[in-house]
Amino acid sequence: MSVQTRLRPRPATDDDVQALIDLRLAAASWLRSIGSDQWHNTARAINDIRSGVASGTTWVIDHGDQVAATLTLAGPDFDFWTRDDDPHNALYLYKFMVRDEHRGTGLGDRLLDWACTRAAAGGKAWLRLDCWRTNEALHRYYLDRGFEHLRTDVFPGRGSGALFQRSTAEPGTAGG
Repeated sequence: MSVQTRLRPRPATDDDVQALIDLRLAAASWLRSIGSDQWHNTARAINDIRSGVASGTTWVIDHGDQVAATLTLAGPDFDFWTRDDDPHNALYLYKFMVRDEHRGTGLGDRLLDWACTRAAAGGKAWLRLDCWRTNEALHRYYLDRGFEHLRTDVFPGRGSGALFQRSTAEPGTAGG
C-alpha cells in the first residue's frame, strides 16, 4: 500500500505510542536544526501523545510497518479559542506530523482534506488549529492549504497562539 495512492487513517493504539513519540522527537530535532524553538517541551509532548491515543482522538497513517503520519482531532484549547469564536462549531487539529521521507508527497495535504471532511461529517463548520507564533513557514503552509489566519494570541507559558481555520464546506482545498 502506498501512502501516495491510498489514505486509510486508523485510530492510534497503545502499540503506536513509541512510534509517535519517536516521530515527535525527530520533528523537534529537525525544528531545532533549522533554528526554531518550537516543540521543545518533550515531557508535555509525550503526555499529550499518550492522552490522544487513550482518548481515541489520535490517528495514524501506516506505510509498510511504520507510521508515516499522524494527527489528533479533538476539542478546543480554551487558552486560545473563546466563546466569541463559537468553539464548539469546529474540530481542532493537533500534533500533525509527517515522517521526513513522506514530506512533499502530498500526504499532508490529503490528511488535511480528510480532517476537514471528518469535521464536516461531524456537523462542524470549521477545521481549526493553533500553531507556533514565530514559525512563519508553518503559517504559510496552512495559508497555502486554504486556511485563514484569524489572529495571533499570547498566552503565558505557551509558544503557540497563531490561530487558523478552514471552512469544512470546501474540504478539497489543500495544496492550493
